[in-house]
Amino acid sequence: MDLNNLQVVDLIKKNMRYQTARERVIAENLANSTTPGYLAKDVAVPDFKKQVEENQSQKLALQTTHENHLTHQDAVMRHSNNAEFEVYTPKPTSPLTIDGNGVIIEDQLNQANKASGEYNRMITIYTKYMEMLKAANSKISS
Repeated sequence: MDLNNLQVVDLIKKNMRYQTARERVIAENLANSTTPGYLAKDVAVPDFKKQVEENQSQKLALQTTHENHLTHQDAVMRHSNNAEFEVYTPKPTSPLTIDGNGVIIEDQLNQANKASGEYNRMITIYTKYMEMLKAANSKISS
């Protein structure tokens, strides 16, 4: 049984990729906090509910006849890269600086802290979930 092909694990990994993309964009915002005319960017929240519904609609699994054939999961992972998350520029909620910069360092640091905390939470959930499955699998095997 491959524990990495479970829907819960896929959702956890997607959330971790999302938080990584957010941290990358926040780092760019902080790096450009003194660039004239630069506006802070953010990453759109992915539709996790849609992914769950898509996974539930795929009731028929692909059958492979050779170990080197691609499964549906392999195809999905090959197409999921950094471009899977939309980066956008939200409308500034506070006045811009004199040179037109819209980055508020305190806000960006708060967002970075939240993204880091969410990433760490996903690591904890992933680790506990895997420990639980391995424990259950070892009791079934014995």
